[in-house]
Amino acid sequence: MRADNIQDFNRWSSTYEDSWLQRHYFDYVHGGVLNLVDMESTFTRILDIGCGTGRLLRKIKERYPDAQLIGVDPAEGMIEKARQLMPNATFSVGLAESIPLPDASVDLALSTMSFHHWSDQLQGIREIKRVLRPGGLFLLADVAGLILPKIMHHGQMRNPTEVRLLFEQAGLEVRIQRRLMLGHVRVTVGIRH
Repeated sequence: MRADNIQDFNRWSSTYEDSWLQRHYFDYVHGGVLNLVDMESTFTRILDIGCGTGRLLRKIKERYPDAQLIGVDPAEGMIEKARQLMPNATFSVGLAESIPLPDASVDLALSTMSFHHWSDQLQGIREIKRVLRPGGLFLLADVAGLILPKIMHHGQMRNPTEVRLLFEQAGLEVRIQRRLMLGHVRVTVGIRH
């Protein structure tokens, strides 16, 4: 993530939870992602990469109240806000490309709407594979179309074929690719064998 993007998110952190985008956009994306998580599975450690203020982790806590929840985000302001809202979770300032966790330490990794910000997307997915336990899942949701990034002047967009290839290059098997929000968002689900 570029330094100017991080500063933008630091500035936004104090009002991020109050943004109309939370209720009318991110909540729908989060719901769609959570619908793809097998409710019968047991997850003991769950990681959200690009966690922002921890909104998705708060929803996950409702489903998996005993799981250890971990959030990583490059914007210190977002992490500070997340720590206030979820004092029992673990939050760290960091990038997807260098996740501050040991190898094979999480069962489930998620990233929603931050992938287009990653400086090195392949390295980020490799890092996620590194921290996933064998059999662990990675759910990636990101903008599928080209309109939003052009308007917002940021990001590197990938089509579904490119995302699948990145997963495979990183050593993850793609299980599902699904469209959300009339195709505006694409979710890719991968597993580490």
